[in-house]
Amino acid sequence: MANGTRISLLRPYDLLCLDFELVNLDVDAARSRLVRVDAAADALIIVHFPPQALAEATFTGDPPQPPIGTALSGPSRLVFRIDDDELPLTTEALLNFGAWQPVLAPTALPRGTGPAPEIPAPAMATDQQTSIEFPWRLTLSPDETATWRTDTAATSSPRGQLWSAVLLPPADVRALGSFGGLSLFDSLPGEFSRDQIVKLTSNFHLPVPGGEFTPLPLTANRLELTALGANADLEGLWDYPLVPPEQQPPGFDPIGLRQYQHTAGLGRDHFVRTVKVGWLCGTGHQAVVVTTVQRLPVHVQVVAHRPEGALFSSIGYLIETVDVVVQQPRLDYGPLAPAFAHHGRELPLASIRLTTLTARVHPVPENEPVWLRNPDGSMLMFDAVATDVTGATVRFALPLMFVPFEALDEYRAIRAEFDRPEPEVRAGRRIDLAGQALSVAPHGDRAGSTVLTMSTITYDIEQPPWPGNPRPDHLMNAAGAPSTYLPRFLMRIDGLTASSPAIGDLLGGARPVELTLSARYLQAGFDGGLNPAQTFADFVTPLPLALPSQRGGGLAGVDTAVRALSRTLGPVAAPEALQTGTVDLSAFAATRLLGTIKLTDLLPDPPLPFDVASAGAAPTGAQLDDPHFVVNPPRLTTRREPIGVAVPDVVETRFLWKPPLRSQTILPSLTLNLDEADLLLDATTRLVRNGPGSTVVFGRLRRVKLTFANALSAGIASLTFRAEAGRKVEFGAGGVDITFEGPLAFVNALRSILPADGFDDPPYVTADAQGVVAGYTLAVPNVGVGIFSIQNIAVAAALSIPFTDRPAGIRFAICERHKPFLVTVSLFGGGGFFAVGVSADGLESVEAAIEFGGSICLNLGVASGGVSVMAGVYFGMTGKSVELTGYLRCGGYLSVLGLISVSLEFYLAFTYRKKTPGGSEIWGQASLTVSVKIAFFSTSVTLSVERRFAGSDGDPSFAQSVTPGEWARYLGAFV
Repeated sequence: MANGTRISLLRPYDLLCLDFELVNLDVDAARSRLVRVDAAADALIIVHFPPQALAEATFTGDPPQPPIGTALSGPSRLVFRIDDDELPLTTEALLNFGAWQPVLAPTALPRGTGPAPEIPAPAMATDQQTSIEFPWRLTLSPDETATWRTDTAATSSPRGQLWSAVLLPPADVRALGSFGGLSLFDSLPGEFSRDQIVKLTSNFHLPVPGGEFTPLPLTANRLELTALGANADLEGLWDYPLVPPEQQPPGFDPIGLRQYQHTAGLGRDHFVRTVKVGWLCGTGHQAVVVTTVQRLPVHVQVVAHRPEGALFSSIGYLIETVDVVVQQPRLDYGPLAPAFAHHGRELPLASIRLTTLTARVHPVPENEPVWLRNPDGSMLMFDAVATDVTGATVRFALPLMFVPFEALDEYRAIRAEFDRPEPEVRAGRRIDLAGQALSVAPHGDRAGSTVLTMSTITYDIEQPPWPGNPRPDHLMNAAGAPSTYLPRFLMRIDGLTASSPAIGDLLGGARPVELTLSARYLQAGFDGGLNPAQTFADFVTPLPLALPSQRGGGLAGVDTAVRALSRTLGPVAAPEALQTGTVDLSAFAATRLLGTIKLTDLLPDPPLPFDVASAGAAPTGAQLDDPHFVVNPPRLTTRREPIGVAVPDVVETRFLWKPPLRSQTILPSLTLNLDEADLLLDATTRLVRNGPGSTVVFGRLRRVKLTFANALSAGIASLTFRAEAGRKVEFGAGGVDITFEGPLAFVNALRSILPADGFDDPPYVTADAQGVVAGYTLAVPNVGVGIFSIQNIAVAAALSIPFTDRPAGIRFAICERHKPFLVTVSLFGGGGFFAVGVSADGLESVEAAIEFGGSICLNLGVASGGVSVMAGVYFGMTGKSVELTGYLRCGGYLSVLGLISVSLEFYLAFTYRKKTPGGSEIWGQASLTVSVKIAFFSTSVTLSVERRFAGSDGDPSFAQSVTPGEWARYLGAFV
């Protein structure tokens, strides 16, 4: 026979099924021997086996009913070299594989063989080299030390053990190559993993730092070839170097496969596992993805019923599970600071420790970055414990991506996956901190100054530069990363939702607002030259800081917008100006004194210089009492005791402001003389963990003179307000001196009876939610003024400080409408009152009335009678509304013997009033009433009349002055 002759060997009782291909051997049938044909050439026997692997589809959920996807591997072969010139042609001789020399691929070398130039690259075995396809699409080969054990003895038994060729352990096999191509179902290992198994076991030319990688073969704990498929137990463990992208030598091939296990029986998989290394993005923790396939019984059902019980059956499916296992639970970011774009200031976390160390996840791609999800598709949340820059801990949960080692330098793919538009991805990047305290920057010597009450943190990643990077302003400095940190991404804080304890404690609570880390802080930290204001966070939308008058001492309600947070100054309104060492007064444009006066009208012209360091220092009591000492801009500070604990025993928040003032301010209705004046606002809140807290609000305005509408001047030596929780509000106005001017100068005759300290601890003080009113009412002896004689005068004066945004004001009155004074003029008598109200907005109201009359009676016995006359005038002005009313009442009566009586009354009243929409009028009403009584008969008749006298409504309009005809003639003149 010629070369290529095949001899089939079939044995039913043990299912022996082999084809023997002869190379350079011929069959001597007469002698039943195999004889070498060419003595100078190798004689080979190629033993062909049936397919040894049956691939099946794997399932991650409830599998379907059969049929399912399957694929049969190609045939396998063992190739041996025959040293003898001839050998017996018997079953025993053909099955004695151990007597022959194996013919192997060039890369099927023993364990421990190092790289060498003569070793070729991995390649599929030739037709005359050993090749075992197991698992599906992966070809294996033992090395030359391997020994095959076979059962060569024949038996006459009708049944026997399944014949097999057993590779005696311990044995190693190397993967020669992997078949590619389209697969109609998922299986394990996948094509990418098969390629890596080939490289890790048979590629002796993989460049790594310091040389070339020494590939390690698979350990064959069991490998048996049978007619029904292979029985196998294979395992591979590799420690392939993990090298950062910048340090990878030319030709370096990143391979993340760390472990491979495969167990099969009769060609069908029972257990398969791959372990691939990668990193969690964006925290940077190292982790592995463990993919496991197990044959498990599914669809259990009753197949028969017997007296002793039912018989059950099930179907064994390959069920795939994927787990992520964190290999590096804790990661410290301090050593990574040089790799950050801003030296780590963009991440206010010193370390993150993941407490979720293992989790079942949805299947992930073999070589692509991907968000980790739960098996149901929802985002997988990793529980974590982090420490901030002060060492305090915070707990949270966050989703993470898995980036395999092979994709570390795939910056574009990582960014594309990280920026996926799905709502669950975007929401997952927003970490919920549930109100925990976090120091977002080093506090220096001011403990607690950088603590925020966190609601959420939105995180992003920094990456090395690459074309099209959407975050070119946040580039990772990969060269600054230590060699032990391989990921080319770093976590950074993209936004915060938080509230400042300093603002919240002062205002009685503050809602979380959006912030970002200050650009100047990111660039320069707290460098005194580049960031003199020590700002560390900016408000995305300026936060209105409306400190109401209740908390501003009743004197000034601070109404401004906070734009940044400083560790020395607290909340600040104009961070740009502070960086230059000046105060921008526009930040206080809405802040008002006494409810209505703009504070910017009282402050000197900008710029106001200040020193950040001195502004941040706590002033002494003597300094605050010094009229020339200022605290500018306002300071909002928080002090915590003890320092450095997550939940302090005491939290003290203080708002302090003592700005410089102009010497004089002239407003439309008010003039303030502030030559020696000073304003102080001081509010302190103490929160005690194991006891009641306290709040003290103190306001003081000293040495100020207010002139209202050139009609009334009030000089105030000291105006103070103190409110403390649980105590009565204390209000004081000392050294109040009132002087009437202009149209009210005639009242100055009464000035001498008002004590200068009449408002200091006054007889009455009322305080409610609307404000504080302090007043004094004094009964005055009879006084002569001009031709008048005045009696029963009571003089009242009151100073009101509203808690709301209404203006402060003074009201002065001589008697009241309901309790007028008495006036006598010649033979007539009457009464009246006068009141004036002046606020910081100007003259608010003037009210005056006087009433007088006379009465004469005559009795002659037989007849009696009398005449009376009463007249009065009322004037009132409230804002722009003016009312003037007068009346005259005349009456008389006559009675004769008590039988006949006649009475007559004449009444005339008139009122001046404005009309809507314009103009004015005088409206009047007159009536005459006559009553007659004779014995038992009486009657009364009233006659009345009403008249209006309209004033001018103003100038006529153009339409009223020019007729259409006149306008047409006018236009025609230009034609």
